[in-house]
Amino acid sequence: MSTIRSADIFCKVIDNFGDAGVCWRLARALTRNHLSVRLWIDDLACLRRLRPAIDTARRAQPLDGFTVMLWDEAASEAYAPADMVIEAFACRMPEPMLEALARAEPCRAWINLEYLSAEPWAKGSHALPSPHPRLPLTQHFYFPGFEPGLGGLIREPDLGSARAAFDAQARAGFLARIGAHPTDSPLDDLLVSMFCYPHAPLDSLLSAMQSGPRVTCLVPEGVAGDLIARRLNRPAIPGARSTRGNLTLVVVPFLEPDDYDRLLWSCDLNFVRGEDSLVRAHWAERPFIWQLYPQAEGAQQPKLEAFLDTSHAGMATGLAARVRSFAQWWNADSAAMELPDWSALCANLPEWESHACRWAASVASAGELSQSVIEFASKIR
Repeated sequence: MSTIRSADIFCKVIDNFGDAGVCWRLARALTRNHLSVRLWIDDLACLRRLRPAIDTARRAQPLDGFTVMLWDEAASEAYAPADMVIEAFACRMPEPMLEALARAEPCRAWINLEYLSAEPWAKGSHALPSPHPRLPLTQHFYFPGFEPGLGGLIREPDLGSARAAFDAQARAGFLARIGAHPTDSPLDDLLVSMFCYPHAPLDSLLSAMQSGPRVTCLVPEGVAGDLIARRLNRPAIPGARSTRGNLTLVVVPFLEPDDYDRLLWSCDLNFVRGEDSLVRAHWAERPFIWQLYPQAEGAQQPKLEAFLDTSHAGMATGLAARVRSFAQWWNADSAAMELPDWSALCANLPEWESHACRWAASVASAGELSQSVIEFASKIR
């Protein structure tokens, strides 16, 4: 039986919705594993974009079965650590909190939840101890991952059945609800969701879409807002749309996480960014292109190549080359690479979707993050 009954998750928002999204999903998943959970976050406004029920004026508030805590200097006062303390993405608790953690009896499990990576060194570093240089504390590195030997990915136990129940009628109703299926768009248009960072070569891609297969591209409000407004020749607010050539561009609301899952399930191709939407794209079992969070001197590029090497296992050679070329272009300085053939990529979508289903099943078999971290914490406590 697990000795872990409570958990603290600390989140310092750097990659905007990615950090907040992962930590919110982990808090909800741990709660569903019968833990009492507190999510300590330094940016309530960011979390509110994902969960509008958040009141940014409150220091502590219930949400989705757990407690959201404002993480600021005052949070250190009278801190009583949970059984498992997770610092997400190498954020650092202040000294008073660490000292409270060191004094706690019995000892607590202290975990550094690392970024998701398919690079080989991640498996070698997974679960390694890191003693504190001054306090009687040992932190352990914990890596989510796509393969056995790592921590797995967050995946709700009822996710597969929810997606299976999302039939054509449910899809049509959802798209109508978010204003994403205008009656003047042909039902056989390819449906593409677009979630990208501001530096993405989106303008070039949209131009290519105009002369390729018929596409309806759904862009959440706030994503590439200035560019989309220029393309629409009007404010980029939900419901705004325009058609140029074979491209219909539609602005949809910025969706809460569960609705974002439904958006991914609805589309033929998903452009995702950061970590949270990457994981959700896996469970959608649809083709996707990932844009990584940019780092100094292009440090994200080896991470991209490692992911492509891993996720393309078993993919047909021609398809793998085409997807790799497009992913590299999407993540590079657009001036340094020529736009790959968009129409050819679209032609490969049925084959690509079959691979996406196989790959998702493989990743799911490697384990689920919330369960694996509870089991690990129980062993080291």
